[in-house]
Amino acid sequence: MVHFHPRADAPFRLADIDRALSAGVHGIELDLRLRRSDRAVVCSHSARGLEERPTLAASIDRILRYRGDSGTVQKDGLQFFLVLDVKERSPLLYRGIVRTLRRYADSWSTTAAGPDGSPRGMTVVVSGGARGLAGTLEAATADSLFILEGQDYRGRIRQVSPEGGRFQWIAIQHPGERGRVRALHAGTDLATPGVFNVRAYDCHRRLAECAAAGVDAVNADLDELPRAAKLSAWVPHGSDPSR
Repeated sequence: MVHFHPRADAPFRLADIDRALSAGVHGIELDLRLRRSDRAVVCSHSARGLEERPTLAASIDRILRYRGDSGTVQKDGLQFFLVLDVKERSPLLYRGIVRTLRRYADSWSTTAAGPDGSPRGMTVVVSGGARGLAGTLEAATADSLFILEGQDYRGRIRQVSPEGGRFQWIAIQHPGERGRVRALHAGTDLATPGVFNVRAYDCHRRLAECAAAGVDAVNADLDELPRAAKLSAWVPHGSDPSR
């Protein structure tokens, strides 16, 4: 799976989302900060120039507009992942993120759908300052809005997809050993209990090497998306959106 990760050295714009979606990505990462002037949650790797940066809400709206009436973002039956990298330890930022995610709760796969409900097409995954954000909420509330990278959810979140499969995520920095990727897939990694999909970051010119390690997703900047797309596995239309 190709996962768009905005460059740290360039200001993030909503047009970046448009380009990434048009390139066929199944994941977008947003770096989140608090804009003090209006207490808005904005998307920016840098703490500078926040007045010009788009809000989290505007970014989600952009993805949903692209999805349209389809059940899944890329209209292919596959799950889409919105990864939130929380860049600051701030109760105000945490509260703003939660308020925003609640506005779009009907879109998230983790919002309880009932035993007969179909999986929704988007999952929010929280990275970075994830523990601080989760620590401000009751477990059931947090679980209904997002999943944390590296968290083992056995006994907390029930997989209702008819095809089952892994739904937990963990990020590892390249280079990652194939043996560890296999252990995380199988639930035998000694350091991290649980069965995970694995996302690799800091691949850059070694995207092919990352993919060969067996990871499920690779981070790619805008200029890396065409090369990353060639490495992604072809999946038939209509596959289970929980994959």
